[in-house]
Amino acid sequence: MRTKNAPGYDLITGRILKELPEVGLRAITLIFNSIMRTAYFPARWKVSQIITILKPGKPADEVTSCRLISLLPILSKLFEKLFLTRLQPFLHEQRTIPDHQFGFRQKHATIEQVHRVTNAITEAL
Repeated sequence: MRTKNAPGYDLITGRILKELPEVGLRAITLIFNSIMRTAYFPARWKVSQIITILKPGKPADEVTSCRLISLLPILSKLFEKLFLTRLQPFLHEQRTIPDHQFGFRQKHATIEQVHRVTNAITEAL
């Protein structure tokens, strides 16, 4: 976990989590395990704080001149990362996700998808 990322509305940072005593880490583990067991994700962890940053050289009075950044609570990001590390091996082993699915997958960059489509077109011709 990065310690320099901006915190969400709850102001909990990665540094705070890294410096928690073992009792605090056990409490977080209990919360995460309860989420998995009950299949209930806390609604408060779905709320993000939106920050707007003006793009360089753009007029401040236009909406398209702003870049929006969504800051989620660090605990929801941590849970998502842990859940994904447990889920991905299972999905890979079961071949649940087809090989032509490229979104949000490691070693599946856009360029490989372009190559796949180009090869399919070339073979069809």
